Amino acid sequence: MTRRRPTRSRLSRPQWAISIAAALAAIGFVGAAQWNSSLARQVFVTSAQQVLITEAEQLQRRQEDLRGQIEEAEDRVRSFQERSEGSRSEMAALNATLAEARLASGLDAVRGPGVVIEIADSTRLVPVGESPTNYLVLVDDLRDIVTALWASGAEAIPISGGAAEGGPPAERLVSTTSIYGAGSAILVNDVPLSPPYRIEAIGADGLRERFLANPSYLARVARRIDGYGLQFASEPRDELTLPAFIGNPRLRWGAPTPELER
Repeated sequence: MTRRRPTRSRLSRPQWAISIAAALAAIGFVGAAQWNSSLARQVFVTSAQQVLITEAEQLQRRQEDLRGQIEEAEDRVRSFQERSEGSRSEMAALNATLAEARLASGLDAVRGPGVVIEIADSTRLVPVGESPTNYLVLVDDLRDIVTALWASGAEAIPISGGAAEGGPPAERLVSTTSIYGAGSAILVNDVPLSPPYRIEAIGADGLRERFLANPSYLARVARRIDGYGLQFASEPRDELTLPAFIGNPRLRWGAPTPELER
């Protein structure tokens, strides 16, 4: 009995080849898809990095601009502060000059330590044949006292005359003040004053001692006090309040007319 070999199907090999081809095609498709995806991802990542780099550079430039603006603003602030300090210094100097000018012009009442001086006519009997004028307070006596006070450091001086109560107000001495005699009266700022005369002065501590040792006082007034018995007294004060000048401090001067210049 003969055995028959099984016959192979004619379709088995082609199907196997088709299956392998299909598998390879699928693998190729997946690989191609992954490669394309990788390229797209790489392009996306590169593009995103470029955007971030660009933004970072822009932020850096912006930060540098802001830093420059801050430095400029700080320079302006320092400059303003320096000008402000200079302005304050100039203002302080100007205020000091103004205060000195107002003090010299007597426009403000002032307060401080000082000295009070009183001088009056002598009470002695005038000897026969001697001038009674020698026993009176003369205009030169007041001028010498005032000169000695200024030279001793006085900063403000008023003079009053007559009775303490009901007399004319004290006359503050300023740069335009004149002291001169008119008959039996002495005029200060064109106001007639009569004895006893009261001179007050504000100045640094020790003003009285400096005044009593000043040559302008010792040269003539002190001798007249001793020689003719003029009534004189001086007293230091811890605090005095002196009035402001009540007159007109404006300077006046004359000028020749064109007719007189010819």
